Amino acid sequence: MAPRARRRRPLPSLLALCALLHPLQVTFQITPPCASDRHYVHLGRCCNKCEPGTYMSSKCTTTSESVCLPCGQDEYLGTWNEEDKCLLHKVCDTGKALVAVEPGNRTAPRRCACTAGYHWSEDCACCRRNADCAPGLGARPPVQLNKDTVCEPCLVGYFSDAFSSTEKCKPWTNCTSLGLTETHHGTDKSDVTCSSSPLSTKLPNESQMYLPSVVILLLFVSVAFVAAVVSGVYYRKEGKALTANLWRWVNEACGGLSGNKEM
Repeated sequence: MAPRARRRRPLPSLLALCALLHPLQVTFQITPPCASDRHYVHLGRCCNKCEPGTYMSSKCTTTSESVCLPCGQDEYLGTWNEEDKCLLHKVCDTGKALVAVEPGNRTAPRRCACTAGYHWSEDCACCRRNADCAPGLGARPPVQLNKDTVCEPCLVGYFSDAFSSTEKCKPWTNCTSLGLTETHHGTDKSDVTCSSSPLSTKLPNESQMYLPSVVILLLFVSVAFVAAVVSGVYYRKEGKALTANLWRWVNEACGGLSGNKEM
């Protein structure tokens, strides 16, 4: 019989694998777990991260802690970090209708929003002018910053007569409270029309105001007329008597002169 082939034993291979994994296993066992998210693992130890407003200039070593430096002007970092540089603040470009609503600092970013009359559009990633509400429609209050206009129909008793992105529906004018009368009814696009000089309300007042003057004038005219009549009658009678007496006096005087000449 031929001799049986001897089987290879896997022991040497297993021993070699264990020899390779042993250092790694030792490393896992001696590396302490970091108990906080404000720490990070480096060179087999837990090191401090940099606090908000600072960045990591250099990582820790086996003998020294991390080196952190403050963010520069117009930079920020808002979390505990191990970043090697800070983030830049956004630029709120007024030429693109942007304005800073929160200026930002070393720990918080600057926030931009569209200026009044504009809103942010995701379609173009830019500010668009707010839509105008047509006559008969008003802007729904409150008009919100960075939001497009929401238009709603004017209810009965209200109107809107212009294109506007901010004006809400206005109430009709109350003619009665102004002492006027309504001549044209209002619509959702126009105000009511009031008459400027209503006769029904002003004539009685004017009559009461002028009535005493008219009465006084009539009395004055009546008295003057009566006085004129009386005076005319009186002077007419007196004038006749005066004329008769004058002629009598003239005749007597002339007769006396004639008698003196005859003597």
